[in-house]
Amino acid sequence: MRLVLATREEEAFGIAAGLYLAGARPAVMLQSSGLGNSLNAITSLLLPYQIPTLMVISMRGDASEWNAAQVPMGRALPAILDAMGIPHLRVESAPQAEELVRQAAVTAFGTRTIGACLLARRMTSVRA
Repeated sequence: MRLVLATREEEAFGIAAGLYLAGARPAVMLQSSGLGNSLNAITSLLLPYQIPTLMVISMRGDASEWNAAQVPMGRALPAILDAMGIPHLRVESAPQAEELVRQAAVTAFGTRTIGACLLARRMTSVRA
C-alpha cells in the first residue's frame, strides 16, 4: 500500500484516476462532508471514463454529531450516491468492516465503477 496525501478531496480523486491509469487499484478516504467538494471530479472524470475507485467515507451528521454544519451532507450522502449510481455499503461495526470494504473493492474493480463504504460515526468518533 502507498499513501498519497491530497490537499483537497477532489484532488484525491484526480490522483486516484492517475494511479488507476498507471496500473494501481486506488482507494480514497474522506469524510462525508468532503464528498460534496468532489462531485464534479467524480461525475466528470471517474464515472464517464469508468475509472474504478474505492471510497471509504467516515460519516458526519449521524447520531451524536456535535457539529450542526455536518448534518445536512451526512443525511443526504446516501441519496447523492444513489443518484450517481454508486453502490455503497454501510459499515456499522469494526467486525464487519474488513468484509464490507473487501466486497466494495471487488465490486468496484470488477465492474470498473466506484464503490463506497460508509463508516458509521460511532466507529470513527472520539466524541460519540
